[in-house]
Amino acid sequence: MDRQAKFKSQTKNALFSNVMADRLPVENTAIRGNLISQNNVFSVNPSFHSVEYKTGKDINDKWVEKYSDKIADTKNDAKNSINMSVMRLGKEKYDIHCSVCHGKYGDGKGVTSYFGLQPRNLSDPTQQNYYLKTKTDGETFNTISNGYGTMLGLKDKLTPKERWAIVLYVRCLQNFVGEATLSKNKKS
Repeated sequence: MDRQAKFKSQTKNALFSNVMADRLPVENTAIRGNLISQNNVFSVNPSFHSVEYKTGKDINDKWVEKYSDKIADTKNDAKNSINMSVMRLGKEKYDIHCSVCHGKYGDGKGVTSYFGLQPRNLSDPTQQNYYLKTKTDGETFNTISNGYGTMLGLKDKLTPKERWAIVLYVRCLQNFVGEATLSKNKKS
């Protein structure tokens, strides 16, 4: 890799109209590295979230059953309240980071399922490998953060808010797909 045709960073490149070798990342790609908390670290008024918000467990080391505005500490940070913008954020991050394996509807039928991997089914209770039936929101948050089995953790790529947004979005998928498939099976 040392001896190949390439442009080094911060050099000129006549191939592009701005004559710079450095390019912005392609939109909607997964980032590498971690600048997640940089703004908070250098803030005049840094925010310190609860243990539940950061880990998915309460102070007694029990999993959080359901994510709520109390865990999000909406008194001190109104941007964390559960609303449609958080749901949109959850869908956006799910589509980027999770749908490749778990599928668009969370049924475990993503692209990787065609190559021998068997991702968890997060939403369809009528299919085998149904995962979230017995899992709390805290356990799901922990799995997104730290990974499980062949799944890599995303805590270095997603903020706690984005991870909780994915948890909320997956719960909505679970309700939507679950109701649709169960009602379809009753008609059959």
